Amino acid sequence: MVLLGYMVIVAMFVGAFAQFYIPEKGFSYLVSFGGRLPHPRIDALKNLDYYVEADSDGYDAQYYVQIAMAPSLRDPQLKAAVDSLPYRARRILISWVSYVMGLGQPAAILNAYVLQNAISWLLLAGVLLWWFPPVSWNNWLRWTGVLFSFGMCFSLRNSLVDGPSLLLIAAGIMLLEKGKPWWSAVVLALGGLGKETNLLGAAGLLRKEDVVSPRRWPALILRGLLVALPLALWLVYIQRTVGPMADAGVRNFDWPFMGFARKWIRVWMEFKNITIWSRAVFIEGAFWSFLMMVAVSTQFIFLMLRPTGKLAWWRVGIAFAVLLIVLGDAVWEGYPGAASRVLLPMQLAFNVLVPSGRKWLPVLLLGNLTLVNAPVALQPPPDDSFRLAGAENLIVSPEGGRLRVLFSPAWYGSEHLGDSYWSWSRGSSTVTILNPHAFALEADWDFELSALRKREVTISGSESHELWRGEIQNGPTNIKLSRIVLQPGQNSFAFDTDAAASRIDGDSRLFSFCLKNWIITLRPASCAGAVVIGPFELLGTPESPRIMVNFSRGWYDAERYENIYWRWSKGPAEVVITNRNDTPIKGNFSFSLNAISKRTASLLRGDGTSLWEGEVSSRHSEEADLRDVVLSPGDTRFIFQSNLPASGADNDTRLLDLIMKNLVIEVAP
Repeated sequence: MVLLGYMVIVAMFVGAFAQFYIPEKGFSYLVSFGGRLPHPRIDALKNLDYYVEADSDGYDAQYYVQIAMAPSLRDPQLKAAVDSLPYRARRILISWVSYVMGLGQPAAILNAYVLQNAISWLLLAGVLLWWFPPVSWNNWLRWTGVLFSFGMCFSLRNSLVDGPSLLLIAAGIMLLEKGKPWWSAVVLALGGLGKETNLLGAAGLLRKEDVVSPRRWPALILRGLLVALPLALWLVYIQRTVGPMADAGVRNFDWPFMGFARKWIRVWMEFKNITIWSRAVFIEGAFWSFLMMVAVSTQFIFLMLRPTGKLAWWRVGIAFAVLLIVLGDAVWEGYPGAASRVLLPMQLAFNVLVPSGRKWLPVLLLGNLTLVNAPVALQPPPDDSFRLAGAENLIVSPEGGRLRVLFSPAWYGSEHLGDSYWSWSRGSSTVTILNPHAFALEADWDFELSALRKREVTISGSESHELWRGEIQNGPTNIKLSRIVLQPGQNSFAFDTDAAASRIDGDSRLFSFCLKNWIITLRPASCAGAVVIGPFELLGTPESPRIMVNFSRGWYDAERYENIYWRWSKGPAEVVITNRNDTPIKGNFSFSLNAISKRTASLLRGDGTSLWEGEVSSRHSEEADLRDVVLSPGDTRFIFQSNLPASGADNDTRLLDLIMKNLVIEVAP
């Protein structure tokens, strides 16, 4: 049963990680790219499709992943793209590993970077079995307490270096306990390149028998130099390549216990005020800070009061306990704060060293309270503020990827409750729809607008073409917009309002209007009675098309009602398809055909070759589906005709023969 419990934890992790996958964007949500980031991004990222949190400044990994694109640090764009390149570049190990795993290709590097925390988690789960084998539920608690601590979960959620760092420290101590101090030193040296505080793990190498024996001092000193040398050489390289470090990181440290005490005071003051408490638990996360502070305080006190210098993990734990004493506000601030991940080695040392037995169980539980925080750190990506409907081959293009809907920074992130989803805007804003196809799409919009107080909103498309204008208020206004054309590439839509934003009690945000339950239904856009679809390489661009359809003679103008479009013929009628490509291509034709009265209709090539024939009437239509029709470079002519002359119809002065509806031409190589 205990082994099953271990397997359940691994399965829970795999399931939690899988939920971060987003079609077309992979696991890039875990990098936490911020839409409000003031720094430009390097060119290697510009052609990649990754998740951006529009209403966010982002987090540290958005800098480290750019370093991974050019880990030699010689790309001149890095200085502008990274907030403090000399500071960030010290933690180079994961960036170099990502570059090697990705074979220098930007898309693969991004994927490799994101996956390293998940791989490290699984490897750490295996390494921890050295201390916590699946023989008791007490071991299960210690093992799970590390793997699902808030620090580990937060490192995974934001693709940080702390999770992989803990793996390297744990692996180094395991090798030491197996009697391989030199291999331990090598692994700990690699850890120093992952994060400079990992060098504290080298405290584990200070075995009593080595310290008290002068004969062993040379080997001890050499192992110490081995641990420190790679980071020292790398720091010299950074100094010569990108220049000296400025003041980045100075707030990470403070006078002894000052940052720790201020954190406790902030948490306690919020707990004293019931209004803040109610908000802290559910919104701001002060409750999670309280759990973290109890956990690290318990770990710190235990290590201080139970010195066992002969044990490697106590030596590592006490080194990080000393680090806790001098941590500054930058590490403690926030909910719950970076300390939970910075001090992960102290938690692992604590879990290894706490004695077994019932009387120690309360201590063990207090030191692992951040287990409760794990669901907060592993919340899945928010649902989109829209839903796409239509054929899958319209939503996703094999060449251009998925159709994307991008909200400008004036929009807050997506929110949802039950089946409803929405986004608030802080004022006039835009939405950009990226059509990945080489052909135009049509979209029907179905959504609701609301506001905290009465205001007017105008929605306009390209060239300020007004799509909708109306007054909204505190209640849903249902809006339906039809046949909005989405040209290939970017299509921007402005949502403008005439009034200032408002606030509501208990929320610091400004609210202007709310876009709710937006459904975008897609279909190909018809032009002059036909739809032409296919890849970019064959269709060309709207400015320079390579495939053109011309209803050359014998046709009346195109007509349309809702989603049905058609042309009447006057008698024998000709369609000319021009192929401007250098080679023949194939076309698949689909359409339905009726007639003014019962008659036999046929479709011929310009040379008289019959392609299709059927009996149609005003009440009976024939569905045609012609496959692999060869379209040679230049003009290919097609003739639609029937065996009877055109005739009149009630309430129509025209002479009518055949009616062709919903013609779709799909071209392929």
